[in-house]
Amino acid sequence: MDKRIFRLLLIVATCVLVSADAGAGLFGSKSKSAKPAKSVRSSKPIPSRLLMSIDFEPNVPLKYKFVSERNVSLDLDPSGKYSKGGKSSGSAQQLSEKLEMGIAYKPVEIDPYGYSLIEAQCTNAKVTRASSSGKAQNKQDAVEYLAGKTFTLKITPTGKIADYSSLKAVIEELGQKAFSDSQKTRVKDPDMIMDFIAAQWNMWDTAASVKKPSKGVKTGEIWKSRLVAPMPFVSKVGRDVEYKVKDYNDASAEIVSSYKLSSVTPDVPMPYSGSFQMRGTFGFLTGYKVLSIEGTGSQIYDIAKGRIKSDIQRYQSKVKASIFGLGGDNIEPNIIVNQTTTMTLIE
Repeated sequence: MDKRIFRLLLIVATCVLVSADAGAGLFGSKSKSAKPAKSVRSSKPIPSRLLMSIDFEPNVPLKYKFVSERNVSLDLDPSGKYSKGGKSSGSAQQLSEKLEMGIAYKPVEIDPYGYSLIEAQCTNAKVTRASSSGKAQNKQDAVEYLAGKTFTLKITPTGKIADYSSLKAVIEELGQKAFSDSQKTRVKDPDMIMDFIAAQWNMWDTAASVKKPSKGVKTGEIWKSRLVAPMPFVSKVGRDVEYKVKDYNDASAEIVSSYKLSSVTPDVPMPYSGSFQMRGTFGFLTGYKVLSIEGTGSQIYDIAKGRIKSDIQRYQSKVKASIFGLGGDNIEPNIIVNQTTTMTLIE
């Protein structure tokens, strides 16, 4: 029996057993004694509800390309209080940073009834930065040390992460690479480790966050989750997510999403702890407060193979801060972060 069909049968088995009509199920009704009709196979019947699972073939890795990119507009004096003529000059600083990485996920143990063990290996990781000032940062980003490293994840049949202790160890190792050697003060260089963390927790979230996976979801149905929103400064900000099935057929489904600022901190590990000073532009500021997050996304889910083919998310964050050491002056710099993340299956 095809592995994909076998997995789906396991998921729907409970629903079929409790059905009052012995011939009724999620995929329609048919008498036990009915014989298959001898007709030309035109197209597969489309089920009334979409069942989502995350499937792997033994020893066959799934390779994904991840891109996390943000463009940041930083206005140190939005009110124009300290600008010439008392007006905002409109000369906000423009900054950008981009992480590109490839990760291959290979099943080590597959258990359709319980937890599967997945080994992930990062094949490449590269960060590029730019600013309107023209100053380039040549120092290696800590997340680039991820290239060549492996970690394991224990997941459920719907992709919910049950054990990430191996991943956490890698995150903490990367966090140590973010600090410059200093005898007096811990100084942290800019890094995009949180973007890597966000990518792993977002990986299978559409399927993992369905509350009743055995029932599936129908077109237009909404279910909710919470994800981390990486920022250019040190933070652990959450975004509330609403998923909705836009449309699907017998081969694939399009799932759309929308995002709002969450009042709850996401449950993901931080790469570093303790007190330290941030190097660069965002070490010059303090008291960061995210005011809003607004955005949308779209994902293509391969129904036949049980995997995510592509995912794109875009959102804008508005942030206010204060200038470090300025004292009583009431200046609140404005920060606007436009974030785009993509995940693409490499066939």
